[in-house]
Formats: sequence, structure tokens, C-alpha cells
Amino acid sequence: MGLFERFIKKSGDSREKTGSDRAFASEDTEKKDPMEELEIMKTRLVLSQIGPHFIYNVLNTIYYLCEKDTKLAQKAISDFSSYLRENMDFVKRMEPIPFSEEMDHVMKYLELEKLRYGDELQIEYDINITDFMVPALSVQAIVENAVRHGAGRLEDGGRIMISVYEGTDNYGIDIFDNGEGFDPDNIPDDGKSHTGIDNVRYLLMVMCGGTLTYIQDSNAGTHAIIRIPK
Repeated sequence: MGLFERFIKKSGDSREKTGSDRAFASEDTEKKDPMEELEIMKTRLVLSQIGPHFIYNVLNTIYYLCEKDTKLAQKAISDFSSYLRENMDFVKRMEPIPFSEEMDHVMKYLELEKLRYGDELQIEYDINITDFMVPALSVQAIVENAVRHGAGRLEDGGRIMISVYEGTDNYGIDIFDNGEGFDPDNIPDDGKSHTGIDNVRYLLMVMCGGTLTYIQDSNAGTHAIIRIPK
């Protein structure tokens, strides 16, 4: 049994009990070699991004589209299949990947969410550069938080903006949402799956010396800032 399968077997029940990936980020880290710890962190991100609620919502949307728009249903199935396959493939990638690949994965995720939210979820892109490397799934995890904890909770619809640019000493990735504000240091233990911000920070730091910081405002939403040094 491989590491991925062992981790799923070990953590399946405990994920439901704790309701927070944050707990995983601090357990027994000193007992594992760096490569094993890196693989476990990546596995945790994958598990958090293919949780039962997300799968149910996507399948329920596809079921509805099968009657209303068969071509769109076919595209949704194709996008969902690619999304799941890429999540699993990325676990094996122990080196940073091109940002262009990560951004393609982010767009697949957002297209699936758009099928669910429709015009209630507005997405804007300001991508000025893609020729640099990031840990696989790192940006996608932050965008997912922006939808789930921010824009996706607004009754009148929400907005996500992704801005990517080149600075003097680093590459910047900014993710904005206009939700109620998301505090990564105060994630509720509510029995639900929460993407591990600590896991993303760990991957950014270890794999490319990057950082993740948050600025949150209850009136203006949340601003996640990723910096990747050149």
C-alpha cells in the first residue's frame, strides 16, 4: 500500500471528526523525513479539494444539465474528469510546476463552480505573466477558499479577481474576493472540510521559498497575497 493510500485509510475518519485540515499540519512533522512530509502535505491538499460536498455539488449540477443542456453537461463531465485526474497526478509532482499549468487547473475549478453559481459568481483575470514556477495546487487551494469562505456565501452574488504580475525581486499572485472576510487564523471546527492554509504555506516555503499572507476586511472581503522569489 502506497503512502497516498495509507494516508487516506488513516485520515478518513479523523477528517470528519476534526473538521479542520489545520490539525494535520502540526502532527508528527518532526518524525517524518522532508520528502515524506512534502508528499503528505500535497496529499492533504488533494483530499481537501475533492471532498464529498464538492463532488456532490458538481454531480448534482451535471444531473440538472443532462436535461437542460446536454452539450454543457458533456463539457462539465470532461472538465470534472480532468480536474480529478490532475489533482491525483499533482500528488506525484515533487517539484514546482509551471504557473501556466496551475492556472489551467484553477480555471477548470472555477468553470465547475460557475456551473453551480451561474451569474452570481463573477470572475476576473489580470494575468500579466505565466513564465515562473509554483507548487502544484497551491494557487487553486487559495482560490477555492475565496469561493467557499468568501464570494460563494453572498446572497446577491460575489466576485473573485486573480491578478498575476512580475515585481523587481519576485512574482506576485493576488486573489481578491468581496465576501464577508476570511480569517485563516480562526477557522471554525464545525465538522466541515477546510483547505489547510498552513499546508499551502509549507509547500510555498519548502518548494520555492515563497510566502502567503492575508489581508481581510469584513466590509471589503479578503486579499490573499502569494510571493514567489525570482
